[in-house]
Amino acid sequence: MNRRHHQSTYPKKFTQMILTIILFCIGGTYYFSNRAQDFQIYSTSDNENLSVKHLQTYYQHSPLELQKIDELYNITKVLDYKGRLSDIDYLDNFYYYNKEFVETTINKRMKQVDKVCATMGNEIPYSSVHLYQINEIGVSWCPVFKAGSTTWKNYFIKRFVNLHFTNSLSLLEDRILTKSRMVGGKLLYKDEKISNIRFTVVRHPLSRLISHVHNAAKDNEMVAMKNSWIYDAIFDNRKGRVNSSAELETYKDEFDRYYLWLTLKKVYSKPRISDKNPFLNPPYPVLNELIRFIRTGRTNGHWAPAWRWCDICCNRYNYIIKLEEEPLELWFLLDKVGLWSERRYFHDTKANSSPKFDNETQNFPALNDDQKRWMRMYYDRDFEMFDYDV
Repeated sequence: MNRRHHQSTYPKKFTQMILTIILFCIGGTYYFSNRAQDFQIYSTSDNENLSVKHLQTYYQHSPLELQKIDELYNITKVLDYKGRLSDIDYLDNFYYYNKEFVETTINKRMKQVDKVCATMGNEIPYSSVHLYQINEIGVSWCPVFKAGSTTWKNYFIKRFVNLHFTNSLSLLEDRILTKSRMVGGKLLYKDEKISNIRFTVVRHPLSRLISHVHNAAKDNEMVAMKNSWIYDAIFDNRKGRVNSSAELETYKDEFDRYYLWLTLKKVYSKPRISDKNPFLNPPYPVLNELIRFIRTGRTNGHWAPAWRWCDICCNRYNYIIKLEEEPLELWFLLDKVGLWSERRYFHDTKANSSPKFDNETQNFPALNDDQKRWMRMYYDRDFEMFDYDV
């Protein structure tokens, strides 16, 4: 009896099991196809150069159902205010599903760089080389200041020089390449492995200037940069507010005493400062003053055009990524230069995740027409090579 019962129910259980497997496969396929669609926020078939900041506009004009817009846009909310994904595992998937688009975008950028360089003829290289060889891992790197260069500098110093001192690029000065010869329109260097991958990270020129102003307001930067540019930028722009030479000397004395107090790390009471002292209100240059200072012809790597500073045309870089397009372009670069296992370091370092251009400029007054014309002229090749707008 039991055996007959078992024989009669066996086909039913078997059928149920088969149906369960089929339903599971259908449901799994639906789930993972949706997840793939979620991650794939870039469209390789569209000509439009999409990025995270274009998501809302893109999805409003895509064939996706309107009710999916919020769901898809919420994916990017794991982007924190510094512009990086907060979950590294999610970011790995995010990169995986968009790798093809990222590579296409960067290749397109490198072709644009070649196109611009071809119109420039024989450019005279910069007066000094800013390309550093890290032969141990087969890369050569040019630091574009205010474009995440501190993160790369600290990584290279910690790994290859000293674990404890990371505050000075001079610790890498013995790795600065020495010019050798030009071969096929490319500079070759005697201390660089021929197989090294050359790369740099660029950023919108105005974002770099804004970042420089932000840094100039920090005590340590004010002290470090006083003699190189801050003092001249402040006094050149504000001396017209002083009524007499005697008043000028008084205000200069207050300025020097204030900066000495900063230099000694505020170990004593803050010196008296007149509310009317134009050189200390504020005690650092603002954006308009920095721009006027640069326009007098002063040069400094912190604001030098990236194409000139890194000798983009002569050095023929393999990869140029944009800080604004991190984390995906950063992930691509780490993948290509063999530093994939180090992505946790770069992910967790806030210096390499600066605000997007739109977010960063919203708290600053818009440039006037004259400043915009100057920006177009001074950074003309950066705008053209890297597809930036004023």
